[in-house]
Amino acid sequence: MSSVDEAREVLDYFNGFHDGFMKRITIVSQDDIDEEYAQGCTGRFDVEIDFAHYNYRFDDRPPHDQIVRAVFRDVQDIFCDLNEGYVGNTVIGLYANAVNRRQGGTTTVEPAIALSLERSFLLEEHRRWENRRSQFFTFSRATFQELG
Repeated sequence: MSSVDEAREVLDYFNGFHDGFMKRITIVSQDDIDEEYAQGCTGRFDVEIDFAHYNYRFDDRPPHDQIVRAVFRDVQDIFCDLNEGYVGNTVIGLYANAVNRRQGGTTTVEPAIALSLERSFLLEEHRRWENRRSQFFTFSRATFQELG
């Protein structure tokens, strides 16, 4: 998928991974060192996430007991808040929106997709939970594979 509409369709199909969790997150830099030992720093990453998807079963939805591997390409703007206040790793929802971002390592602007993550945050002093949504990262394309 490489458009916001496609991203939203995929996330809708998986119900935003509601009540699932991120079993594995891998972040790999696209930077390298060439044969002349010069660094090629792109500012871009690839991110792979295995979602444990234990959602409610619906007739037109995927199986509710599976791992879904999501691979995001040309990732930038990573902000991964795994703060203790979230008390666990349960996903309330993932959301996709269109954004403009700087092309890695340049001042050129390019269109991208922003992935936002919503989770429940414990406000201990108020003895209640609050859903918080923040941008997770931006990307240009992604694939999702149901691993069963």
